[in-house]
Amino acid sequence: MVSKGCTVVKEAEDQLKPWRKIPGPLSLPIIGQLLHFLPGGWLYNRPIELQELLHKHYGPIVRIDGNLGFPPITFIFDPEAAITLFRKEDPLPVRPGFDSIIYHRKHFYHKHEDDPNGLIIDHGEVWRKLRTMVNPVMLQTKTIKLYANVMAEVSDDMITRLRSKLNKQKMLETNLFTELNLWALESVGVVALGGRLNCLDPNLPDDSPAKKLIVTVHDIFKILHELDFTPSLWKYITTPTYKKGIKLYSEHMRLNEFFIDKAIQQLKSKEEKNDKDKSILEKLLEMDRNVAVTVSNDLLLAGVDTSASTTLALLYLLAANPEKQNKLREEVLSDEEKRPYLKACIKEALRLYPVLGGNFRQTTKEHDVLGYRIPKNMNIFIGNQSLCLMEEQFPKPTEFIPERWIVDKNDPLYYGNAHPFSHTPFGFGVRSCIGRRIAELEIETFISKMVKNFKLDWIGSPPKRTRICAINYILEPYNFVFNDV
Repeated sequence: MVSKGCTVVKEAEDQLKPWRKIPGPLSLPIIGQLLHFLPGGWLYNRPIELQELLHKHYGPIVRIDGNLGFPPITFIFDPEAAITLFRKEDPLPVRPGFDSIIYHRKHFYHKHEDDPNGLIIDHGEVWRKLRTMVNPVMLQTKTIKLYANVMAEVSDDMITRLRSKLNKQKMLETNLFTELNLWALESVGVVALGGRLNCLDPNLPDDSPAKKLIVTVHDIFKILHELDFTPSLWKYITTPTYKKGIKLYSEHMRLNEFFIDKAIQQLKSKEEKNDKDKSILEKLLEMDRNVAVTVSNDLLLAGVDTSASTTLALLYLLAANPEKQNKLREEVLSDEEKRPYLKACIKEALRLYPVLGGNFRQTTKEHDVLGYRIPKNMNIFIGNQSLCLMEEQFPKPTEFIPERWIVDKNDPLYYGNAHPFSHTPFGFGVRSCIGRRIAELEIETFISKMVKNFKLDWIGSPPKRTRICAINYILEPYNFVFNDV
């Protein structure tokens, strides 16, 4: 005899629709949905608007078919459905992407089959073992605070460098994003390599390892975008882009090892320190050299463009909102140890100009989501960039209002009224960003120095953006005016 409860469950399962029934752009035989993304298609070259367009046309769940080696993706724009799926996932969740880097590491770089690829791209037990070793070092507030003074030193040097490059109109004569990349690399290098790289040296030649590393990282993101984030045939045939990618990945690892080996030699010549005063690199080297090299590679790859992009976005928002800039300056000049408005400004910049469009996962089991059966091994993308700009989540969603992060709970703007999964700039759960505390320290330090030294203005219309390899970039021109305070 079948119980009433079992009958209800079976009826609910029978009402579930298969994945193919999820709404999405029109799919044609052979080419599928590809026509929409080709020149002339309504989704062609619209990476920043993609989430908003899909959500507007198809609702809270959208199907994108795979094509030319690119796997199918399910977009979810419902925060409760998304967090329910994530919580039901395997304790060791899979984050897809970066297949070409994994291939390069395994076939062209690693000496042993079980060598780690890194916290960004590894999965399963290999990833768990690496993350378990690194967490106590990377996530300790005391360890990160050791870098406060040297981060301030790097920021001071960056201010001096920017001043030297201003013209009579108080505008930069160089590309600000390139300059911010140099600052971010110098800041990350202090943590990843245990010392200064001298990226901010005014006489730094273009063929220096530091400059080469920045150019290589930029080129890698472009190649990754072509190989792993758009349809590509490299998994089936050796394409010219694949060859270029393998060459770039090898150059990147060569440059990383150059800096890491240099740092190791410098550490050998220094006096032994107490454990509490040791750098992250020193602590990781004591565990395992391969682990130290792997984590340094992750930081140097993922910690430069992301920090530079967030900082550029916040500088623009402060320049475009002078009353908010003045409020921040007052807090910074007060020299109070706690700076809630500064932290609020950074959170608001990450909401309006997120570096990443959302959270990515590959399902390890079947899921029932919004009336549809999601199969195992399906790529899921949570559209946090779109969720952050929804009125029901954040009132006045397009306005720069840092106050929403610090106002009283009774205030309509209070951020706590939004679903907690709508805004997750550093990821979610066990795969959240390992470098979060480092990024926050370097950005807080630099922004504080900037508003102390400069009154920022912006000339003209808001900047345009694009997306390369899942990272959002602000495009030139950067119409800042840097007047002295």
